[in-house]
Amino acid sequence: MKLGIFTDSHYSSQKVTCGNRYNSKSLEKIKAAYEFFESQKCDLVVCLGDLIDKEASHEKEVENLKNVAKIINNSSLKTICLMGNHDAFAFTEAEFYEILGNCKPKNVNADDKALLFLDACYFKNGNHYLPGDTDWTDTFYPHIQDLKIQLEKATGDVYIFVHQNLDPTIREDHRVYNSAEINTLLLNSGKVKTVFQGHYHTGNKCIYNDISYLTFPALCENENAYFIEEI
Repeated sequence: MKLGIFTDSHYSSQKVTCGNRYNSKSLEKIKAAYEFFESQKCDLVVCLGDLIDKEASHEKEVENLKNVAKIINNSSLKTICLMGNHDAFAFTEAEFYEILGNCKPKNVNADDKALLFLDACYFKNGNHYLPGDTDWTDTFYPHIQDLKIQLEKATGDVYIFVHQNLDPTIREDHRVYNSAEINTLLLNSGKVKTVFQGHYHTGNKCIYNDISYLTFPALCENENAYFIEEI
């Protein structure tokens, strides 16, 4: 299975934020990414979150997301978009996926492989992020029992996708609060090959307990930051 992957486009009308995020260029970068994925005949495109960034008005945020949705929906490729903390700051989950169309994460089982998508846009008290109420340093995955069931059901190799970081070598403020518990569960399953992540803009790679953790660099900070992964 050939995957096209990108993350952290942070698309908005602002030219530069945080000193090195070229937000307004991201729409063209997303378009270039899809052209590349089409040329490579990807089976699936995965956005690992933070498609957009905040604006002065919600109307502008909606307009921006609709512009991204046009690129996604004009493509012949199936796309799954995880919700990142910046997406959650601007949109409810329902509104986000209503605008994007048929991109809501749904676990994939194909070719004796399982692709599991985790939403860690929760505070550690168990409450989901809401528009205007998020904290990128307070992130949590509450559905441990459900994940355990999915891992037990999987008959082949398992691949995990999450916006925030499970990689134990990444700065603690970027990691999911209960990442140690999740990583133990992944290890004990004996099935997980790779964890794909965004959120940490510089990117990172490590192997921990024989599981590969791949964190992709942010599209808003880099040229050609879209990638092909074959699993």
